[in-house]
Amino acid sequence: MGLLNYTGFLGNSVTGGALEALVCAASASGFLLFGYDQGIMSGIITEDNFLTYFPGMEPDNKSGAVQALVVAIYEVGCLMGSIFIIAYGDTLGRRRAVLLGVIIMLVGTAIQASSFEIAQMIVGRIVTGVGNGMNTSSIPVWQSEMAPPKIRGFLVLFEGALIAAGIMISYWLNYGFFFVTQYGSFQWRFPIAFQAVFGFILFVGVLALPESPRWLLKHDKDDVAIEILCRLKRAGPDDPEIHDEVASIKQIAEITRGKKLTLKEFYGNGPEMNRWRVSIAYTSQFFQQAGGTNLVTYYATTVFESSLGFSPSLSRLLTACYGTLYLAAAIFALFIVDRFGRRKMMILGSVGMGVSSLIIGACLSQTTDTYKAPAFAATVFIFVFIGFFAIGWLGVTWLYPAEVTPIRIRAQANGLSTSFNWLGNYAVVQLAPIMINKIAWKTYFVFMCFNFAFIPVIWFTFVETKGYPLEKLDAIFEEAYQKKENPVLTERRIRKGAKLEKEKAGLIDANGGPITDSPGNGTDQNVDVEKFRGSDAQLSHKSGTSAAEMGTQRE
Repeated sequence: MGLLNYTGFLGNSVTGGALEALVCAASASGFLLFGYDQGIMSGIITEDNFLTYFPGMEPDNKSGAVQALVVAIYEVGCLMGSIFIIAYGDTLGRRRAVLLGVIIMLVGTAIQASSFEIAQMIVGRIVTGVGNGMNTSSIPVWQSEMAPPKIRGFLVLFEGALIAAGIMISYWLNYGFFFVTQYGSFQWRFPIAFQAVFGFILFVGVLALPESPRWLLKHDKDDVAIEILCRLKRAGPDDPEIHDEVASIKQIAEITRGKKLTLKEFYGNGPEMNRWRVSIAYTSQFFQQAGGTNLVTYYATTVFESSLGFSPSLSRLLTACYGTLYLAAAIFALFIVDRFGRRKMMILGSVGMGVSSLIIGACLSQTTDTYKAPAFAATVFIFVFIGFFAIGWLGVTWLYPAEVTPIRIRAQANGLSTSFNWLGNYAVVQLAPIMINKIAWKTYFVFMCFNFAFIPVIWFTFVETKGYPLEKLDAIFEEAYQKKENPVLTERRIRKGAKLEKEKAGLIDANGGPITDSPGNGTDQNVDVEKFRGSDAQLSHKSGTSAAEMGTQRE
């Protein structure tokens, strides 16, 4: 019934904040599933019983290429799923796309859990990946279109923390089932099959809840869209807020529908600087993976056992602790990203990951069978590495592409960015075991170089988006285009002008901190870009003629 009427089988029984909370809970199960599926193979691929069924997957077999193929092929499926959503997601709708993705994932899970041959496991990994690619491309859109604007940014970063939570759960389950040797292949089949629990929760949750009212209005299903908006806001159909929101959504839908998006517009270098904006969007997603995090996330047990020389049980315990720190750091990032901004977070992450990679590689180069002390130091910095990744890169790069791209091309740009994430993910997961087998500790120096190389790219090309209403970012790029300057410099000048105006108004002190007895104070209020556009004199604090309106609305 819920599939056919767009309102979900809960109907009008849940409204307002309770409905928003259920949407968040259903979405949470989807990202827990995503993280769980990323981490589950880490402990399984080194278990003796698993290797009796798949003898070609030993780490040293054919330079680790077979193991790498089976693990990394999942990313190919994810890429296929995200491309499918780019092409057909808007036709299906948000709910039906997620429901289809869950069904495909459950089929893939069944194939994996019942595998007896490597070929069957590969097919299962691909099918599961297709479903996950569909889900990760659809769930954030459905959730953001159902959630109030003031918590959208928080929710995107929260999804990153949920990925870490799913990974942590998979690591601890692997650790527990390592000791369940008396039941044969149940030791690894159950952890693979367990992801179906998250899938069923997601399926039932989405089936119970309504379709996005924005998608419904875009497809001329106005009556049911208004009904769902009324449920979300606990208002009547004649309420002015409902009327205004419907009119705004319909206006945007008409603009989008009235003009076909061309490649020239999508990646052109006109006044909106789409080429620059799309490029930094997909680059941020690619950098997230190219920094090397999934060398450990997918192969943590192998790294601790083979590279560092720990026992199988201790390796799994360290992996579980690694996942726990991963989650803690991801939660910490939730509370600082809007204070420090996107650029600083990514640069901090790259510096920390680069230094950690350097120390890990140096320690492993000195580790021998009789001298294990450097391996303990390397272990510490593997934990430091994932902490910096979780703070600087895990959630921010899912938020940044949606912020930096204009609404006209946002859906397509996000799809492209996600595709680059999966491409980078596949490259690391496929090549990492081969690199470890061939060049051993030097592998970490490769990722050190990557992380340090990211820093100047971020510094000179990534525009800060913190504090700007999304529609106002267009004005920054238009200003940069007119002045023929780097938009990073344009944004800095505008932000500096806004900060100086707040100082003059007594809202903040010279260090950017709030003055507590001033009305409307705060450290993360939105910047009114329009009041700082124009000549350099207007943008300079010396003229004293411009003002920044620092509202409290969050996008």
